[in-house]
Amino acid sequence: MGFRANTILNLIVGTAIALSAYLKPVGGNTADEVQGWTTTQRQGWYWGSQGSRLLPLKWFESLEQPDNDKPFADIGYLSSFGYLAPPSGSSFRRPIGFAVDKQPDANLVATKLRWYQTQQGGSHAEPWVGLNCSACHTAEIAYQGNSLRIDGGPSLTDFQSFIEALDKALIATKSEPEKLKRFSRKVLAGRNSAKNRHLLVAALDKLIEWQDETARLNATPLRYGYGRVDAFGHIYNKVAMFAGSEKFTNNPADAPVSFPFLWNIHRQKHVQWNGIAENTKVQLGVGHLDYGAMGRNTGEVLGVFGEVVVTPQNGLLGSFEGFRSSVDLANLDRMETTLEKLQAPRWPISFPPIDQSKASRGAELFGMKCATNCHKPTHETTDNETMHKFVGMPANELTDIWMACNAFTYLAPAGKLADGDKRQETFVSIRGLLAQTVVGVMLGRKPELVGVAAGKIFGDGGPPVITDKSWMQTVLDPRDQRRQLCKTTKNDLLAYKARPLDGIWATAPYLHNGSVPTLYDLLLPANKRPPRFATGNREYDPVRVGYAPPLQPLGAMNFEFNTVDEDGVPIDGNSNVGHEYGAGSLSDADRWALVEYLKTL
Repeated sequence: MGFRANTILNLIVGTAIALSAYLKPVGGNTADEVQGWTTTQRQGWYWGSQGSRLLPLKWFESLEQPDNDKPFADIGYLSSFGYLAPPSGSSFRRPIGFAVDKQPDANLVATKLRWYQTQQGGSHAEPWVGLNCSACHTAEIAYQGNSLRIDGGPSLTDFQSFIEALDKALIATKSEPEKLKRFSRKVLAGRNSAKNRHLLVAALDKLIEWQDETARLNATPLRYGYGRVDAFGHIYNKVAMFAGSEKFTNNPADAPVSFPFLWNIHRQKHVQWNGIAENTKVQLGVGHLDYGAMGRNTGEVLGVFGEVVVTPQNGLLGSFEGFRSSVDLANLDRMETTLEKLQAPRWPISFPPIDQSKASRGAELFGMKCATNCHKPTHETTDNETMHKFVGMPANELTDIWMACNAFTYLAPAGKLADGDKRQETFVSIRGLLAQTVVGVMLGRKPELVGVAAGKIFGDGGPPVITDKSWMQTVLDPRDQRRQLCKTTKNDLLAYKARPLDGIWATAPYLHNGSVPTLYDLLLPANKRPPRFATGNREYDPVRVGYAPPLQPLGAMNFEFNTVDEDGVPIDGNSNVGHEYGAGSLSDADRWALVEYLKTL
């Protein structure tokens, strides 16, 4: 190892040791473990703040639903968007993942709201409510009247409809005098003066304006439904807003994917469906600091209502002092450490027993057809995923490209991250902006680590680089231009990940974009898979392995997922094609044997 490499490593270790003084893992080793977690660890996962700031807590508790005077925070109402009620007997009165964030806000901007005259921004700053990882990564399945919660599993939440309802509720509060009067009376209890009501309306206007701009950037006619979100699309657009380049950005959040299951994620090097982020650890005595995971989670916080104050630096290649933000690095590390203890769920004893004879035959088939080049054994402890690039992949194996393609092709002005008067002229990869922003959040006080960390976060090896746009000089529609580019360019980011399948039975619907309802359907040729199905229903089908079709007509908590349009053409973002790998050559008995084996993992 050369002098420079040794120097960088020493800087990383020195910085990590300094950080470790306040990044302490959650403890607890009592006997109430489920999936490897204690009650204390589970509560920390459900309600620990990551620095997400959706609404001031008093506003959240006082806001009414958009079309009536019932509380927006009512758990029954929030459950209609798929958010899970707290466990029976819990002292918490908010859905899982709705965490309270309390921190000084004097150095923030978007969430520095002031709605009464004596309001302070220091240690007495008003608390906010936001979302943490568990809101999207906690599943619940039902079978014959019993419910089973799966920690780290994909939630059945409709994030898109939830945000739309929130925005409508805020606008209705501002525009309807009686709603505003009730809201003011609750929020300003004991302070309900004319001056404070004026401040409250101004603060409400500021939040509505921010939400309107967020909605404009994310707008897409594609409906996500339950269990999916275009997380990167939302994150990218928030970064553009923080960089001050949102007025010149047009990157719709139109590539929703399923929420990945999280157990054993620490064993993988590449994270996210397209491997855009990496787990990168530094050993600290008997423990370690995973600054790659910290960067990934920092980006996630920015996408779900965290704030970063991006300030102009000394050029893209100049000094980099870092940014102020709401992100709670200490809790991010605690949650990642807790997540490393999470175990895959086992097939429940309340379900029909596994047919061991079929499972044995399925294990043989899996070893021959699935395990060789794709899904490694679950016992492999490091780098246990495989990446599959689009280029060279047979057409019948290539799944919907748009999550990875957007991540590779989306551009935005560098804004405050570029030199002075060229801020809106310098178009760069949005993933580069994200990487630079995340590094600024993480290590603003440790600049010596920035250069190394930037190369490990979101697939970008340093400051944003101006993207060559020569491929756009064609007669194709802009979306078809990007489609062509992504299918013909060899790049590590234009790929999808195959990972070990432990607990796969608990993670429906399947494929990265949630376009296949059950494991049995996934083992069919693409043209035999259901072109439409309902999502939102939690009733489990232990035979086909996935969510069962609803017994009642489509209504609340049921959304019709369409993979093709009225003309039978695959819908971008919803397509269920690909991942065949010889499915057409399987006998039906082989399919059922594979399904039975997958229950054992």
